[in-house]
Amino acid sequence: MTLHHDLHAAGYFFNPRIQYKDNVHNDGEVMRGTMNVITRLARTMNERLDAMAEVERYKMKLGIYGGYDMTYAAQRHTPAEWWIQVNYQQAGTNPLMYVAMRVLSQTTSSSPCERNWSTFSLIHTKIRNRLGVDRLEK
Repeated sequence: MTLHHDLHAAGYFFNPRIQYKDNVHNDGEVMRGTMNVITRLARTMNERLDAMAEVERYKMKLGIYGGYDMTYAAQRHTPAEWWIQVNYQQAGTNPLMYVAMRVLSQTTSSSPCERNWSTFSLIHTKIRNRLGVDRLEK
């Protein structure tokens, strides 16, 4: 349940390696999260509307997104390099590239996991080793 956030959905959506596979899964949660992230990260209202319109073209692989070169590049380049290439091919006017680059450049952290592990190690010591599973989970 920790990966069901808008930023994770947008990261999934903006990753061209995933989007150019045959079994891509863009359900309502992915699209809703992506639109929420675009709303937050776009700088102006016009940029937001342009990016939302561009989402459909990217999803349906129309125009610049539909060529064989872009499909091949999606498997060969990192997602950031792919989006930079899209922006170059549209002469620096792709409204979706700014949002995609901001989403894909987010750093990851294992601190929530570390917090859980440290809590577990405090509870599960040699003295308390005989706790039952139900009691330990509480």
